[in-house]
Amino acid sequence: MNIGLKILVAAFLGSIVCTGCKKENTERSTNETITVENMGRSIHIDKKLESVVVFDVGAMENMITLGIPFKGMAKVYCPNYLSTYVDNKDIVDVGSFMQPNYEKVSAVNPDLIIMSNWFDKDYAEFAKIAPTIGLGISGSNYLNSTKENLKTIGSVFQVEEKADALIKQIDMKVHEMKTNIDKSNDKALLILYNNKSYSTFGIDSRYGFMFKDLGVKSAAPEIEGSSDHGHIISSEFILEHNPDIIYIIDRGAVMDQVATDMKEVENPLIQKTNAYKKGKIIYLDPNAWYLGGGGTISFHMMLDQLMKAYQ
Repeated sequence: MNIGLKILVAAFLGSIVCTGCKKENTERSTNETITVENMGRSIHIDKKLESVVVFDVGAMENMITLGIPFKGMAKVYCPNYLSTYVDNKDIVDVGSFMQPNYEKVSAVNPDLIIMSNWFDKDYAEFAKIAPTIGLGISGSNYLNSTKENLKTIGSVFQVEEKADALIKQIDMKVHEMKTNIDKSNDKALLILYNNKSYSTFGIDSRYGFMFKDLGVKSAAPEIEGSSDHGHIISSEFILEHNPDIIYIIDRGAVMDQVATDMKEVENPLIQKTNAYKKGKIIYLDPNAWYLGGGGTISFHMMLDQLMKAYQ
């Protein structure tokens, strides 16, 4: 082949490659998009989503309930009721919601990333890879956050009717529970137990929905503030307020993988409370209460567990 012919062939092949590039770029740019207002940002997302990475547990739950697949997920600190997805080798492990593995996220080549709204500091890095939205529980607005998360997922994946049906189920269940709880005069404390330390939560906390939306009567209504970790209290405080119901979240069971000895929690002072005498010390599943949140699976679990004290 002479030099002139080689040049012509090279030019022809180059034109094919460039034409292919132009075609791909055109296809990407002409995809229909939707705009989502999220965390003070306007995010433009393709209507046709094929590769999604999820860090927020509640978003995972909602996608699973709505039959929406994802190719990457935060498997570290994932609650046990999602173990089927953690064990699925076809779903890429992209780290944890606290420590994302950006290289693995990028390798999935996502067209959408759903992060936890607790870690907005990560947004800039995620946004370099793909359009990113943040979902999760917003402060003390647990119930409304859960429903808003569903609405957002329904809008992004164009399954609004299915999402609205799930929201209706939640509203009906909450109304039914409140009706039953209103009939009781029992007062309750919600306690996070962590390494021999007790913390409790008030009406403005991440768990305040049980008081605000379900009508559970608080044994310590003076507890204020919206700390995610609660207010540290003592056994003496618990006995002084003498709750009829004590709900306990064992943090160590999920963060340290070591379940607390019940005798350690229910010490001699706790045994003097009405809750202990009535057999109403209820251990809540920390997978749903501490690791989960803002999704349909965990929220229904939480409601069912709260209701045990009123049956």
